[in-house]
Amino acid sequence: MQDLEFALFGLVNAGASAPAWSISFALFASNFVPALLALAIAVGAVFDRRWRYAMFTMLVSVLVAWLVVGVIRSLMPLPRPAFYGLGIQWASQGIRPGFPSLHAVGCFAAAFSLWSLPRRAPMLVALGVAAVVAWSRVYLGLHFPFDVLAAIILGAFVVVLVERGLSRPLSLVVDKALRTRLRNRVRRAARFSES
Repeated sequence: MQDLEFALFGLVNAGASAPAWSISFALFASNFVPALLALAIAVGAVFDRRWRYAMFTMLVSVLVAWLVVGVIRSLMPLPRPAFYGLGIQWASQGIRPGFPSLHAVGCFAAAFSLWSLPRRAPMLVALGVAAVVAWSRVYLGLHFPFDVLAAIILGAFVVVLVERGLSRPLSLVVDKALRTRLRNRVRRAARFSES
């Protein structure tokens, strides 16, 4: 299995002859695109209640996913490609474990959180953005492909758990409370108009 991972890494990692623009693009994707994805979801949340629901799911999911990554890395500190002397690392990562990819899990958790929206287009665009970030992590020599694959699976799993276990029940409670509050206001207004 390790031979397959090393071979896949070798196919994706940027070599010494990689164009400078591709390295710059990958660094931009790796360093700034995750924040831009979160910002785009936050902007959607300003204008639409369903986006606020997705944003809440995203925030909790990303936090939970990052915590799970921390636990996994503590229990199974699998090294990054640099440890094996593989490829070229285009950004410094030190000796920290790399499984699963923290960048990829955050981006895919954010992208999958949009599945609760009525249209699939935002989620598909976000998944494309997350895929670019995941690619950049391998291209820059910072992760193995399986680090990214594990992050995709973990991100999706955490979003399903958070959405079903927290976002949906909490949304029902909030909706009920708001309906009760509105009903009470209508009753008070009716009583006031009668007197």
